[in-house]
Amino acid sequence: MAIIRKPLLPLNGRYDHVVFYRLPCGLICRALHPHTRKRILKDPKFAEFRKCSKLMAMASKIGSAVYQSLPRDFRQFWMYRAFVGEAFIMLKDKEMTGEQALESLFKIYVEVWYIKATSKTAERRRQREKNVSSLKQTSTVNINIRRKAYTEVLPFNDFHFAIPTRIFNKGPGYPGYHNMGSGPPFITEASQLA
Repeated sequence: MAIIRKPLLPLNGRYDHVVFYRLPCGLICRALHPHTRKRILKDPKFAEFRKCSKLMAMASKIGSAVYQSLPRDFRQFWMYRAFVGEAFIMLKDKEMTGEQALESLFKIYVEVWYIKATSKTAERRRQREKNVSSLKQTSTVNINIRRKAYTEVLPFNDFHFAIPTRIFNKGPGYPGYHNMGSGPPFITEASQLA
């Protein structure tokens, strides 16, 4: 692909196996290579491409298996892409089989979580056993509750209840202020005191 910064001719479109089109950077000149499905699948020039495509398909399945084995709250999509890339390198450069690459990635990334999970459950079990043993060692506490005799008759002669019937709390002498009780009513005026 070539970029012509200052074209002399106003070229646009296809001319034989060359295509011209304009972009902000200038006139782009690109050669066409008609790759067909049949050519990619049969041509010996594409043998390496086919090999890499098969390895990438296998790496994608391995990366997906490793990604799905991680805890849901820990997963992030970039991890899947990293697993696929590492699996592809293992398959292509290190010439591992699919099982060996999967086992290697499991040891690196997934076993850590299983070890953490088993250690957490063991720690919880130890903590529970410790709590149970500490409860067994503590002495029992005796609680003595004294019962009060509720059969006594309380003298109500000394109590006077004044209940306002309105929203605002007004003093004696206002209508709506009622006196309740077993004793004599409140004296509201000063003239009644004499």
